[in-house]
Amino acid sequence: MKSYNKILISSSAKNTIKESVNLAKELNLGIEISRVPLYKDETLTIKNTIEILQKDLGDFSNRITLHAMFSDINPASGDWLLKKASIQRCIESFEIGKSIKADTILFHTGNKGTKHYGSIESFKNNFVSFWKDFIKEFESEKIIAVIENVHETSPLFCLELAKKINSNFLKLALDSGHVNLYAQNTKAVDWIETYGQYLYHMHIHNNFGTNDDHSNLLNGTLNYKEIFNKLDELNLTPSMVLEMFTEKDIKISVDFLKEEGIL
Repeated sequence: MKSYNKILISSSAKNTIKESVNLAKELNLGIEISRVPLYKDETLTIKNTIEILQKDLGDFSNRITLHAMFSDINPASGDWLLKKASIQRCIESFEIGKSIKADTILFHTGNKGTKHYGSIESFKNNFVSFWKDFIKEFESEKIIAVIENVHETSPLFCLELAKKINSNFLKLALDSGHVNLYAQNTKAVDWIETYGQYLYHMHIHNNFGTNDDHSNLLNGTLNYKEIFNKLDELNLTPSMVLEMFTEKDIKISVDFLKEEGIL
């Protein structure tokens, strides 16, 4: 496989998106645009944000994906005002992704891990209801939406949502670092096996199970040799984002991927 098509870096790797784009070019990898300027600058509009991103991407020709805005967003909220704001951010993320020619847009569920059964079922129903309508936009533009695990403790949670939404343009993203932090009764390889053909995208980074460090693939308790072997065993080829926030960690991970024959 060509490195730029399946392996990407996060635009959070450097201090600015432009610097991260240049790093991706240097490494001949794709880029996932994350933390778009709109979410933290109230003076910006969608139009401004798209112009900024298009300028920063310039002539970038490798693969582009987008991490949708995620801070405090919950389109399944039971509060109509919070739900309205969350849906607005989801729609804005879609418009941004479309405008920068992202082929994949990643979303969090907004699930905070409550143990109240009624609230869990209400969340699932509201989430599926929203996405059954929203996914039509992705189908029309031939863009893949992926749902990422954050606080989820079992792979069955996101898998159930994806099956109920039931679209070829709705897949799952596995963040193995989040599994190591929030789902310690399971292993990332268990999630890979459970997700199967729904697994389309991954965020790969490492930690020691106590803090979301986003460190390089060798610095933590996740065994990436085991993870890559499981993907090979199941003949799964998800795209993988090196979701690390320093150039040093990315380059250590790139060297490891080359040693493993992934790059």
